[in-house]
Amino acid sequence: MLVGSFYSGLAGLQAASFALNTIGNNLANVNTVGFKRSQANFAELLTNSISGLSGNGNPIQVGLGVRQTEVVARFAQGSIQSTGIKTNLAIQGEGFFLVDYNGGSAFTRAGNFSLNAEGYLVNSEGFVVRGFLADGAGNINLSAGLQDIQVDLGQTAPPAATTLVRYLSNLSADAAVGETYQTSVEIFDSLGISHPLTITYTKSAANTWDYTFTTDDPAATIDVGNGTASGQLIFDGAGNLTSVNGTAITPGDGLDVDLTLSISGYTNGSNPLSVVWDVEDDTNSQIFLSQYGSNNSTGTVYQDGYGTGVLQDIDFSPDGTMIGYYSNGLSLDLARVAVATFNNNNGLRKIAGNLYFSTQASGPASIDGEGTGGRGSVVSSSLENSNVDISEEFTAMIIHQRGYQSNSKIITTVDTLLQEAINLKR
Repeated sequence: MLVGSFYSGLAGLQAASFALNTIGNNLANVNTVGFKRSQANFAELLTNSISGLSGNGNPIQVGLGVRQTEVVARFAQGSIQSTGIKTNLAIQGEGFFLVDYNGGSAFTRAGNFSLNAEGYLVNSEGFVVRGFLADGAGNINLSAGLQDIQVDLGQTAPPAATTLVRYLSNLSADAAVGETYQTSVEIFDSLGISHPLTITYTKSAANTWDYTFTTDDPAATIDVGNGTASGQLIFDGAGNLTSVNGTAITPGDGLDVDLTLSISGYTNGSNPLSVVWDVEDDTNSQIFLSQYGSNNSTGTVYQDGYGTGVLQDIDFSPDGTMIGYYSNGLSLDLARVAVATFNNNNGLRKIAGNLYFSTQASGPASIDGEGTGGRGSVVSSSLENSNVDISEEFTAMIIHQRGYQSNSKIITTVDTLLQEAINLKR
């Protein structure tokens, strides 16, 4: 029996060493981005039954030591720290980022990503982050499957020709007949080149104003629907617009009275423009022109076109969508990082570089591009810190240290007793 105690003590030493090795790895990674601490678990070895198994009495059984059963990763949430780096991402909740690992997929909680020289979004090891790319209009194409995320700061966005303009103006009721007032809005042609679209109001009679549209290109022609660039506005005695080019405006009739301007002949060769002059929003009971007893004025102007833009900056939304911001004020979705979840996170196989492989024990990855399915949210310009608790690790270290010392004491004690047994022969 004494000899068997040697092996029980030895198993205890091995178990304590195993646990201390796990703790040492945890403490070594206390500052590792996205690291999840591990915990060593143990079980009793088979017991040696001496007697009592076949009778009614309690059996006499002696344990044979301890063995390591598993090292379990503790996937508790780590704290989120802001870094100010747009490409740094953290997951608040469940899920893993995907990276292209030599043609396969690896998974990570470490979101210390950056853009490499080719514009690919990569992790610290240089593996490309995978997700879903958007088309030229900013629509995320989930049907195309997983792709490497690439973006080029400096890429251009095509222009959009102006299709609608609005002038929120007041024409002075005190103006004398013949007095003029002029205001402009910048519009864009099909090539993304800007032009001023100027409207000149001329008071022709009481409560009556003529208007004329002009632009900066003498070769261009403007037609407001009557073959000319001019028309007439009529107001009532309360300063409300009642007629545009002979078409009555009736608030509340459910119809918007707007004019469509046809602009063509720009010398730069751009396509003809069809621009709606937004005069009335009947849904909200709003008319954008008035004639009140104050100075001529224009509060705001609006147009919906834009010129060619250069991608200048990116950011990420909580569902992992990469948003591009262009120099022309346009913002478009560029891509969406994929987030994967597993039925059994502890079944994942760790590899170097904060990466995991899926295994049969973890189950297949459930990959999503819409931020659903129990997945956490993506926090931009931030990183998830290691979830190692130093005080907890030090406490466990003391316990396993005492366990190692206790098991070593068993071995030395048994050695002393065996020496006494040997001395009996003298």
